Amino acid sequence: MAEKPVDLDLRKLRYFVAVAERRHFGQAAVALHVTQPALSRQVRQLEHELRVELFTRSTREVTLTPAGEQFLRDAKALLAASEAAQERARRIGAGDNALIVGFMLGTDVGLALNAFSARFPRVSIELVRLRWWSQARALLDGSVDVGFVRPPLEAEGIDLLPLYLEHIAAVLPVDHPRAQDAKVALAALTDEPVLEYAEATEAWSAVWNADPRPDGTRPGHGPAFHDMEELLGYVRGGRGMAFVPSSVAAAFPRSDIAYVPVADAAPGQVSLAWNAARPSHLVTSFVETVHAAARVRGTA
Repeated sequence: MAEKPVDLDLRKLRYFVAVAERRHFGQAAVALHVTQPALSRQVRQLEHELRVELFTRSTREVTLTPAGEQFLRDAKALLAASEAAQERARRIGAGDNALIVGFMLGTDVGLALNAFSARFPRVSIELVRLRWWSQARALLDGSVDVGFVRPPLEAEGIDLLPLYLEHIAAVLPVDHPRAQDAKVALAALTDEPVLEYAEATEAWSAVWNADPRPDGTRPGHGPAFHDMEELLGYVRGGRGMAFVPSSVAAAFPRSDIAYVPVADAAPGQVSLAWNAARPSHLVTSFVETVHAAARVRGTA
């Protein structure tokens, strides 16, 4: 017989996340403005309710167990969903006419926002930056209402409107033998380790890192990066090359970096995405407006 699910206390989740992120009960207690004994009791009670140890404790350090590592990821998502739900309720209760629009770096949002604002001038728009590892989660937990994303998104319940394709560029040191080429083939980069998009799914890497290659081979892997600053640092330091959408390359010109279009890499897709399980008049209107604007532009 399956165990009855526990009704999780959000305060205990916040306490757990504070300790897990700092790996220190004393520092977490100070940040939370509670006493350390009270914090320890709350975390112990959470472990008792879950019937699993989340931390390995010693006199010198506090570390997460494998169960704790997984619970940390889930707890952060639950807290984000709770905060988003409260914010949506406050906005509706206050009669706010607002739309939160997520976007990934380099995606073209200007035409869509201008077209929507022309139709609905009284609706305020808040822009929120999305990352490759969180774009689906932000839509599902309500952190954003709609998002300009780069599929694939491995999540159920998200609807997609394809907008346009993006070509992929290789990011190379300016002194690389292929740095001055007008285009480069993947075969010419076979021996180069490829930097990895941190926490990206295999399906996402397959598209945006050309992994595997069209012939079925897989590149060597370099360090994982979380943003362009890390990517550029690794490339400049000779730790590997990377692939980025052409629009991202255009946004980060560097004298010591070359962005070379990849001739035989399949282009990636930019799409508008929204949570199908959370319909609203504003989201529907935004999708319709973007679709119409894309048709006029000839991209959808």
